[in-house]
Amino acid sequence: MTQGWAVREDHDRADARRHGELLVAAREAFEELGYGATTIAEITRRAGVSRATFYVYFASKEQVFAVLAEQVRDRFLRAQDLSDLDRDDVDGVLRRTIETTLEATVENLALMTVLNHQAVADPELRALWSQIQGEAVHRTAVYVGQHAKSGRVNPVADPEALGLMGAGMNDRYAPLVVAGETTVAAAVEEMHRIWMACLGR
Repeated sequence: MTQGWAVREDHDRADARRHGELLVAAREAFEELGYGATTIAEITRRAGVSRATFYVYFASKEQVFAVLAEQVRDRFLRAQDLSDLDRDDVDGVLRRTIETTLEATVENLALMTVLNHQAVADPELRALWSQIQGEAVHRTAVYVGQHAKSGRVNPVADPEALGLMGAGMNDRYAPLVVAGETTVAAAVEEMHRIWMACLGR
């Protein structure tokens, strides 16, 4: 029985590894070629597996792309995880959130560009993309609104508008970081300074 479980665990690890390798290969292909030009044959070539192996893990190109899009969504949710921070520390929370959100955008910029284009034609991806974009704005607006009511901040505009401003700055700075025209640290300092001014601090 023990040997049987060991064999099963080895198989599960190999299964998870192959699944991960296919996702990596698919992501590279989508980022380099775009959605339309990426084929299952190209994904399997990069992963070094057969077409039949691909279909063990994914039903279609659309499905593997959707899984990658969900990974992007989850990465942004982790970027706004405040569980280890004092939520009343406005300066610390904003600085951390600005940094982690920018890092997530830089890491995923190429795939997000493909996702943005593909969302135009795919209603399900459009809904997921809207969730990715809207969640950060909503969380920021709620946070600013709560602290405006408590008197900790004095925002110069509606919290939702400030959330959109923050998302816009993030989206503009990320390509500059990728292009080497600035650094994450420098961009965070600039955005943090603007945020503090907008919150009356």
